[in-house]
Amino acid sequence: MSLPSTRLFLLISCCFAVKILLAIYLPLVNDEAYAIAVAKEFSLSFFDHPPIGFWSSQLFMEALGPQSNISFRLPFIFYGLGTTFVLFLIGRELGDHLVGLWCALIYNVAPFFLLSGGFLAMPDGPLNLGIVTAALCILKLHRSRSQHDNFFLVLLGICLAWSFASKYQGFLFGFGCLLVFLSSPKRATFLRNPYFYLCMSIAVVGLIPTVLWNYQNQWASFQFHGARQGSTIHFTNFIQMFFGTMVYLLPPLVLIPITQLIFYFSKDKETARSDTREKLLVVMALPNIIAFSAVFVSSDKTFPHWIIPGWLLLLPTVARILSLPKRRSSRLFFGGSILIIWPLVGILIIHTQTGILTNR
Repeated sequence: MSLPSTRLFLLISCCFAVKILLAIYLPLVNDEAYAIAVAKEFSLSFFDHPPIGFWSSQLFMEALGPQSNISFRLPFIFYGLGTTFVLFLIGRELGDHLVGLWCALIYNVAPFFLLSGGFLAMPDGPLNLGIVTAALCILKLHRSRSQHDNFFLVLLGICLAWSFASKYQGFLFGFGCLLVFLSSPKRATFLRNPYFYLCMSIAVVGLIPTVLWNYQNQWASFQFHGARQGSTIHFTNFIQMFFGTMVYLLPPLVLIPITQLIFYFSKDKETARSDTREKLLVVMALPNIIAFSAVFVSSDKTFPHWIIPGWLLLLPTVARILSLPKRRSSRLFFGGSILIIWPLVGILIIHTQTGILTNR
């Protein structure tokens, strides 16, 4: 293996070992226990999420036999490792092997992505895999010379269907993909290609279980999530969600994309030289970021992780910045954030088994 391939293999191997240990050590969290319990009876969809996250744990449990935390969580470990590899490919597509390695590393040191997107039996794992694979397809389709458009269009349709059937944030991601195609310089080429319509048809299949279940149950999911949208201004909640997102992801993963956006509008030369396909990721990310920013402002019954699928698509931007030799300060900021936040997360992990924080 070449050196970059060796590094990627070592990174994925270490992540796999860490996730296996955490999956064995950590008890089921509330959301996991709920998802596993309600999924014991097969359903087309479920009250608060589409079905794939619920189906996954049950299918693996049936295949592996004895019920244990690791058997429920194993598919989500694979989803997390798959997401890591695809992010490496996206980074390499937009830059080089080093950018790809940074993408893979960032995903696995961000607390939320390592935990909820990496091994916990929750719908974020399959959603993240669907989003990044669909994003990779769109980047491939926008190469100046693309020889496999039909293959990537079919794969894109499958990934969109998977995202729609994983979590409701997938719907907003699908809207972002539609915006990319509507504004694409290759729009006329796509519209003349019958595989583009096959792609859309496959994607719609992913909506069927959720829509059909909701039709049969008085649109319960849409009413539940719609009730979380408020009608008054809550700036304090927005600020809390902003800082919560930085804790979930590490501050550089939020602040670097924001500063890059500011530099872009101020005609910063470095940003102007960045791969134009990187801007496609921004377009795909915006519907989730804008929609949930509005929810955070208008309601006080929110959680930071709702907006995170949008920030997932901005990881390659962070990776590109951190890979630049002259960005030593950014790398120090990234490393310092890890040293501050991960000890706190580690204490919480130990607390789940020892009660160290509440023994008294």
